[in-house]
Amino acid sequence: MSAPRTSRTPRAKHPTSPQEIAPGVFLGGWKDAVRFEGARFCVLDEAPDDLPPSKHIPVYDGAGDRPNVENLDRLARDVRSARDAGRPVLIFCGHGVRRSPLGAAWYLHRYEKLSVDQAYDRIRAVRPQVEHAREWIGHPDPLDA
Repeated sequence: MSAPRTSRTPRAKHPTSPQEIAPGVFLGGWKDAVRFEGARFCVLDEAPDDLPPSKHIPVYDGAGDRPNVENLDRLARDVRSARDAGRPVLIFCGHGVRRSPLGAAWYLHRYEKLSVDQAYDRIRAVRPQVEHAREWIGHPDPLDA
């Protein structure tokens, strides 16, 4: 006897497309950047040779094991400028789990005046696999700006 069928559709463990975290502002990974139409911001530590057309702004300082706040502020300003021009924006890194959520949270912090924790809560509501900076950066207070 087989198990009864249910109408529930299985949910993907990891989203396969970028998620919108604010009007016109999307968060994703490398695969999303290849297909995205709009302004793209890569926040990887190093710009790969095969980087899709995008602006590269590294947001993490590996040597100091802390966010690069100057670059986070520059990213937030550039994202805001693109949005003010009516362009959709994608903030991306390799998998959309650590660096791009950091950049997206900083944008929400600076321009929507959310606390960093509130920004991560909003992001995790649409992209649950995201790691808060405090979970992967060893510095005691990684976002103490």
